Amino acid sequence: MELPAEFADLERFVDRWRLRDSQQRMAAMLAADIEELRELCTVMLPRIEAVVSHLNTFPLDDMPPQEQALFELALTFAEVTHPVDLGWATPEVSDLYPNDRMNLVGPSLAW
Repeated sequence: MELPAEFADLERFVDRWRLRDSQQRMAAMLAADIEELRELCTVMLPRIEAVVSHLNTFPLDDMPPQEQALFELALTFAEVTHPVDLGWATPEVSDLYPNDRMNLVGPSLAW
């Protein structure tokens, strides 16, 4: 089991959506279809408060492996679900800003 036992219902998302940095999360969002993102939203949204409460009991820089996996899944949820929140038909953003010019950097690269 990659996630803490109380979050076993989220295990099915780990292989696809446990991503380490913003660049990976952006690439995964662009590669997904909107139905994949809707499914992630539908399942994660009602659980996110419990996820955050659980993660807040651990130091950010020294999480056990299962909590680190949950943390990375939660980061992905936070970063890739805006197409669903905004009612987009696809996760494509190239009409807003060219994908090939995006280079995401920042603190999440260190986690």
